[in-house]
Amino acid sequence: MSFQLSILKILDGQTDGRASLEVIKQHLAILYTSGQEWTGRMKRVAERVPDLDIFGQKLVMREPGMWSITAEGRSFLATLEQPAAADHNIAHAQPSPAAPAPGASARPGTQFR
Repeated sequence: MSFQLSILKILDGQTDGRASLEVIKQHLAILYTSGQEWTGRMKRVAERVPDLDIFGQKLVMREPGMWSITAEGRSFLATLEQPAAADHNIAHAQPSPAAPAPGASARPGTQFR
């Protein structure tokens, strides 16, 4: 389903939310040959929506020569990406273990006199 998420993202990134199949194919080729970051991200997000069907759920409409993202598609994508952004921010907000102050003992339970 990560492929379908990529299509949603591509259409969402178009000015009017529409693109020809040729344009979608070009974007997909670029995204999936640009390294593991995009592929990995789409797979992680797709794990949260294993039954995704962009056409059956009316997230994308097929018109002669064009595909377009629907309002439901944009809303779905925004909702889907919110937890991922929150998880990312939470991960970066976690404090890292503090280094001992200069002169402090690295062993727990040791006190200075």
